[in-house]
Amino acid sequence: MSDHPINVQNPEEEEGFNLYEIFFKYLIYWPWFVASVLVCLIGSYVYLRYQTPVYNISSSVLIKEQDNRSSKNNPLAAVQELGMMSLTNNFDNEIEILKSKTLVKKVVSDLGLYITTAESRTFGYDLPLYKNQPIQVYMTPEEADKLEEPVKFYLDYVPNRPLKVKMEYTYHGQSKTTKQVFEVLPVAFPSEIGVITFTPLSEEAMKMKVQIASPNGCAATYAANLGVDAVSKTTTIAQIHVKNTVKQRGVDFIYQLVESYNQDANEEKNEVAQKTADFIEERIAIIDRELGSTEDRMAHFKQRARLTDLTNDAQMALQETAKYEQQLAENKTQIGLIQDLAQYISQPEHQHEVIPANVGIQDANLAHVINQYNTMIVERKRLLRTSSKSNPAAINMNSGIEVMRTTILTTVNSILEGLEISQKNLLREARKHEGRINDAPTQEKEYMSIARQQEIKASLYIMLLQKREENAITLASTASNGRIIENPLAG
Repeated sequence: MSDHPINVQNPEEEEGFNLYEIFFKYLIYWPWFVASVLVCLIGSYVYLRYQTPVYNISSSVLIKEQDNRSSKNNPLAAVQELGMMSLTNNFDNEIEILKSKTLVKKVVSDLGLYITTAESRTFGYDLPLYKNQPIQVYMTPEEADKLEEPVKFYLDYVPNRPLKVKMEYTYHGQSKTTKQVFEVLPVAFPSEIGVITFTPLSEEAMKMKVQIASPNGCAATYAANLGVDAVSKTTTIAQIHVKNTVKQRGVDFIYQLVESYNQDANEEKNEVAQKTADFIEERIAIIDRELGSTEDRMAHFKQRARLTDLTNDAQMALQETAKYEQQLAENKTQIGLIQDLAQYISQPEHQHEVIPANVGIQDANLAHVINQYNTMIVERKRLLRTSSKSNPAAINMNSGIEVMRTTILTTVNSILEGLEISQKNLLREARKHEGRINDAPTQEKEYMSIARQQEIKASLYIMLLQKREENAITLASTASNGRIIENPLAG
């Protein structure tokens, strides 16, 4: 037999885990468990009671993108192929513009979001008020921009009773407090920091807290709580979301953000048309003076010469001459327009400005190149709104613009040379036909000369008026760059 003892285990020891034993072991500590639960519930209630809720408002916007690089005849594409410049994606630029502080500040100033109002409550957080406050406190954005620190107002408003106001502000680095009582409303209060107005909007008694901050600082806060993201890489739809303590205020902010974005985009689109309008108006004024002078000469000549009829032979000769004279006048008009355009382009102050287009230049290739150059100028200005001049994309774009500017000057000089050659040919043909009317009365020749000038200038004047109307239609029919496709909703 073996000498080793036989181990016999107890069945209760084999269990290893006794639920009842553990339960009764910790049961004596039940007051601590109950107290912990109560403390957590009370803490959660206090937090929710005194913490202002924040909502996330989101919306989707369709950005209309124009890809000027897709055209085969586009000079931008040729410049890019040579490696002389590169353009960033237009949609990415639009997203950066949408969330830029400059645009956000414009929205903040337009909606008056730098002024916040809340109802003072003893228990719980101060209830934010937006478009439903009984008293409106207002300071202009220009004066608010000069504030050193946010200004706080404590108002005690009771209808038909004096308004009590306590104001805390900082002036020249010193914190100050002042109390005012206004017997009659509305009232404008001239303070050290600016003029503040108090206007009653309803008859509801309320204690309020009002804060006026600098639009710049307020814009920075809104920009930090604003997000603009692309929905996908294959669409030009951007999702805008902003955090705010008032749902309607967040909704209004998104609507105004898109509206201000469209306004800025339309102003930039209309810059070319506006330059064209100015150029046309200047030319109309010049032609109007010349046409008036020609009409005065015609009236004086008719009165002095007393012309009645022209012979058939002289009429035929004059018609041939008139044809070349008209072509010559049109040629001179084109030369004048090209010279004016060359002078405009060569001026240093117009180096980074759009070139007037649609002013009556007949060369389609030059008009196309000018349109492409204006597109580059507009894109450069929009890029510089969100980046500095040292940005590689801006430097590359400046190089491309200079190349296009040189191309335009070369094209203008080439067209001018061609027009001057045509002018010499027309003069030679005109002199050939003038020999046929040497025997015509001097008065008749003078009359026809004045009449031709009058007709040519009148035609040019009518053409410029037509171009002005076409340009006005272009200004009025500019489409918005962004469109809300999903209304803002609070999540």
